[in-house]
Amino acid sequence: MSEYFRKYIKKEHYPSHYSNLKFKTSFRNCILEALKRRQWKEVEGDDWDIMWAEKEWIHEVMDHTHLQPNQKINHFRNHYELTRKDLMIKNLKRYKKNLEREGKTEEANNYNFFPQTFHLPSEYPIFCEEFKRQSQNGESKTPWIMKPIGKSQGKGIFIFNKIQSISQWKNTLRFNQEAQQAEAYIVQKYIADPLLIGGKKFDMRIYLLCTSYQPLTLYLYRTGFARFTHHRYDNEDISNTYVHLTNVAIQKTSDNYDEKLGGKWNLQTLKLFLMTKFGQEKVAETFYNIQMLMIRSLQAVQKIIINDKHCFELYGFDILLDATLKPWLLEVNASPSMTSNTPIDFELKCGLLDDVFTIIDLEKVLTGNEEQIGGFDLVCRGTPIKLPINSTFTTYLGSFNNRQQQLKKIAKSTAIRLAQIYQETQAKAIDNGQKSQKEKDDKEKQQRSTSKGPQTIQNGVNNKLGMQPKQNSMIKRNGTNLPALGTVQNKNTVKRQPLQNAVQLQPAQVQPLNSNKKINQSEEQILTVNQKLQQLTQDKQLSTFQPYKQQSQYNDVMGMSNRNIQRDEE
Repeated sequence: MSEYFRKYIKKEHYPSHYSNLKFKTSFRNCILEALKRRQWKEVEGDDWDIMWAEKEWIHEVMDHTHLQPNQKINHFRNHYELTRKDLMIKNLKRYKKNLEREGKTEEANNYNFFPQTFHLPSEYPIFCEEFKRQSQNGESKTPWIMKPIGKSQGKGIFIFNKIQSISQWKNTLRFNQEAQQAEAYIVQKYIADPLLIGGKKFDMRIYLLCTSYQPLTLYLYRTGFARFTHHRYDNEDISNTYVHLTNVAIQKTSDNYDEKLGGKWNLQTLKLFLMTKFGQEKVAETFYNIQMLMIRSLQAVQKIIINDKHCFELYGFDILLDATLKPWLLEVNASPSMTSNTPIDFELKCGLLDDVFTIIDLEKVLTGNEEQIGGFDLVCRGTPIKLPINSTFTTYLGSFNNRQQQLKKIAKSTAIRLAQIYQETQAKAIDNGQKSQKEKDDKEKQQRSTSKGPQTIQNGVNNKLGMQPKQNSMIKRNGTNLPALGTVQNKNTVKRQPLQNAVQLQPAQVQPLNSNKKINQSEEQILTVNQKLQQLTQDKQLSTFQPYKQQSQYNDVMGMSNRNIQRDEE
C-alpha cells in the first residue's frame, strides 16, 4: 500500500491489514517491485489474494478454477474481444452499425477513430476490390500495413503498397503446425501523414484501468509517454521498420538508440509542446477526444465481456496523432509492458501499479466514491463523467500528476474515518457486552428462582391457608420456661407449625399472665407456648415434681394429646 496509508492508518484500524495479504506472479519486472513495495507476501500455491497472471494462464486455467471471494486477478475471462486486433475492429464495426440502425447517427459518427481494416485471409477478396478501387482513383501509392492478430512488440508487421506483395504472402501460406491454415492477419490503411516532432514519428501509450463492466467503471491515468522512432520519417522508404514502427522492442536494436532517454517523452511534456505549436484550445480538444475514444472502445464491448467481480484489467492504448491532431486507435494491449528501460520509466510504472493496487483496495479502506486515487481519475461510472463547466480542464489526461499530494490527502481523511468507525465499533461492542451480561444475569436469576419452585409453591399455599412460614429462632430460657417447639393451631389443624421468633414479638405479647385472669377459648388459641408455660408456672401447677401430671399438661400445651388420639383412631 502507499506509504502514506501505512503512515497515517493504525494497524488495528485496518479491516484487512496489508501484512496479511499474499500475491502470486510470474513476472520479474516493475510488477514484482510494486507488489513487494506494498509489503505483501509472495506465495507459490493457490492461497493468494491477488494474482498478476499472463494471458495464457487465463485461457488455459481460469475457466477451470474456482476463485475465492477475496481473490483478484488482472484479466477478464474474454478480454481478447478488445485486445485482439481482429476482434477489436469487428466489435467496433458492429457497435457502429447498431447505433446507425437505432437512429443514433451522431453517436455512430464518433466511431471514426480506427483505420479501414480487413481480416485476412477471410476477407481477402473484399480487400482486393478495395485496393483496385483506390488504385483507379489515383491512390496507387497509398501504403497498407499488415499485422498478425496474435503477436505483439511489432513482430510480423510489414508495410506494402503493391498487391503483388500480398499475393506473394498469400501463396506462401504461413502454416500453423497445429492447424493447417494460413496465419490470420489484419490489413489496415496506413496513416501516411502522422504528426512529426523533430522529423520523427511517434505514438502515445496511455493507461486505462477497468474495474467493472457492469456498471462500466473506468479510471484514466494522467501520465503516459510518447514513443519516438530513432530515424527520420520517410514515406517512400516503407521497408525500413525503424522509420515506421515505434515499438521499443524494435527501436532498441537500432544503432541510433538513446539508452539514456529511451526514445520516450513524458505525456505532460508532449502536451505542453503541442500547446506551444497548436494552441491550448486545439490541444485540449485533442486530448479530450483521446479520452472519449478510450471510453467508446470499452462501451463497444461492454455487453460482450464477461463481467466478474474477481477481475480487473489495466489496458495499454496505443494512439497515433495525424498532422491535423486527429487521434487514431492502433491497438489495445491487455498486458502492456511493465519492463522499464530508464529510471524515469521505472518510477512511472511502479507508481502506476501502486495506484492500481490502491484502487483494487484489498485492504478495504476506501469508500468506493473517490473521484481521484493517486494518478488515476474516474472518467466513467455507467456513463462518462464530465468535469464542471467552470473547470479550466476538459480532461486531466496529460496534466500535472499530483499523485503524491492526493495520496497524502486521501490517506489522512481515510485514517480519520477508519478511526471513527473503530471507536463506534468498540463502543457498540461494549454496549452489546453489557447487554449480554445483563441478559446472562437475568437468566441465572430466573434459573435460581426456578430451582426454588417447590418451596415457593409451598409458601404460596401457606399464605392462602393463613399459615406462617418457618423461622428459626433462638429463645433464651428464663427460670423454668421450657424451649419453644412449635405453635398451637386450631383444634381442627393437627400439623405442628414452627414458632415465631420470640425476639420479634412485641412487648405486649410477652407480658406475664395473671392466674386469676380468665382467658376465653378464642384468646387461648392465639397464646404462644411460652405464655402458656409461664401461666402454668405462675399458677404453681408444676411446682411439685409430678412426672405424669407434668407430662400430661405438657402434652396438652404442645397439642400432642390430640395427635395421639387421632393416631389411635387411625
